[in-house]
Amino acid sequence: MSNRKAPDLTSYFSAAKQSQQLSEAEEEIQRLKVEIEELRAAGSNELETQLAALREQLESTAGILSIPIEQIQPNPEQPRQTFLSESVESMSRSLEKDGQLEPIILMRRGDLVIFDGERRWRSARALGWQNLHAVIISEPVALHRKALLTSLHREDLNPLDKAEAIVRELANNTDIDAADIPRILNTAVRRLNTQKRMSQVVELMTATEDVQQQGLADLGLEEREQAVLGLLLDLQINPASVDANIFPMLGLAPDLKAAIRESGLKGVHGMALAKLNGKNLGKTEDEALAIRVQVTQKVMAEKLSATKTRKLVNETIASQAKEDVKLSRNIKQVAKVTGNLQKLSSETLAAAEIDQLTQLQEILKQKLAEIEEIVKDTGEDRLV
Repeated sequence: MSNRKAPDLTSYFSAAKQSQQLSEAEEEIQRLKVEIEELRAAGSNELETQLAALREQLESTAGILSIPIEQIQPNPEQPRQTFLSESVESMSRSLEKDGQLEPIILMRRGDLVIFDGERRWRSARALGWQNLHAVIISEPVALHRKALLTSLHREDLNPLDKAEAIVRELANNTDIDAADIPRILNTAVRRLNTQKRMSQVVELMTATEDVQQQGLADLGLEEREQAVLGLLLDLQINPASVDANIFPMLGLAPDLKAAIRESGLKGVHGMALAKLNGKNLGKTEDEALAIRVQVTQKVMAEKLSATKTRKLVNETIASQAKEDVKLSRNIKQVAKVTGNLQKLSSETLAAAEIDQLTQLQEILKQKLAEIEEIVKDTGEDRLV
């Protein structure tokens, strides 16, 4: 596919007449969309030129319409679900300065759903615009697969969006529940690694579909395992890489997922920060969350590398361990003093020198005042 010449979109539309109705043009537009998605997967250098040509033909064939923004809906099945505020703000500045230079492309799916141009739509909404220029097409066949291929092989899709998109694609094309897919893949990969046969699966990535299916069958995979690995190979994705680097994103804590989506935290940083959990820190999960959020903010603010992030995480865990040891020693010391005081019998006190008793009395008064203050503060904190 990589050697395939990009189609001349202008020639496809050379016979179209201005009087042609939209319903007649949609078939041709659909065919072009299929070609474009194939080009995206192949990484054609001529793609952007061809996309521009398609947009011009859509404009001349279907006409540019002014659509109320409130009537436009994002595509919930689009693989890219993350739109960083900085990116939206940058587009907003461009729209405010130069206006909308290109129409967005919408699909008819009951509502008008975005096919291309969601960032412009978000930016226009942020500016308070009422309308956007758009062209409308019917929904392409196998839309999610085409959008996924586009995202996987052309765009810098973050691993969390990628994981969710891959699971959705696999669930849509099998009878397997989405929640079970990561576990099924992990079980298959671990067994194949143990058997030292995972390399055979990787070799199948460049094979034809028939060869892929036969190769997976020869590995003795269970039916659901073969279905998952087969679809990943069909998408030109290394199953071992998905298991090790992509699907673990699905298990991240909500605060880390939010940091990836809203603040641009990298997936590798998220996995490192995930070690700051209650078990590793010796804390409750709420206490661990507070520590993790603080460390995450430091990583983002200082733009730490993955290596430095892992180092910071390990230092944080070690520091908490030291604090726990210190706390344990303090608790033991208080318990020891309490035990010794309880052992002071009346006979022992009566036999002591008066100076000793006076000194003990003063010390106890001072410590009692400190204890009362601490207990008071602690009680007030609990009431807040």
